[in-house]
Amino acid sequence: MRKIVMVLCAIALIFGFVYVGYCEEEEDSSQICFSMPPYEIDRDQLNYTNKPINKLGRGVINVATFWMEIPAEVAKVSKEKDPASGLTFGVVQGVITSAVRGVTGVLDTATFMIPSYSKPAMKPEYAWQAADEKVRAWLW
Repeated sequence: MRKIVMVLCAIALIFGFVYVGYCEEEEDSSQICFSMPPYEIDRDQLNYTNKPINKLGRGVINVATFWMEIPAEVAKVSKEKDPASGLTFGVVQGVITSAVRGVTGVLDTATFMIPSYSKPAMKPEYAWQAADEKVRAWLW
């Protein structure tokens, strides 16, 4: 019985995604066509900035990429002072900044249903943005 239900569900899924459309001819030789809307999503019209999903996504991404703050701080301190300071003080600052980024990511993930959704706890919003800014400033 279980296999039959699984097969029927699979068939329903397959035929559920098939484009259904038909046309009827009217007496005055014009056609009226009925069809399902296209399965396309315009990503430019999606707005997640004031939604809980924005806060959840920001939290998950920051938890996954918090470590990027370490090389970013090394590059920043190396640019401001010298490479030796970057490898010592920069690493310490990077560890502290990455710990803060990781904690804010965990908090955003845990409290994603609580407003405010569009205000990140740290600027820039994501770790790779901070790393990109600091490394670019160091290189150029």
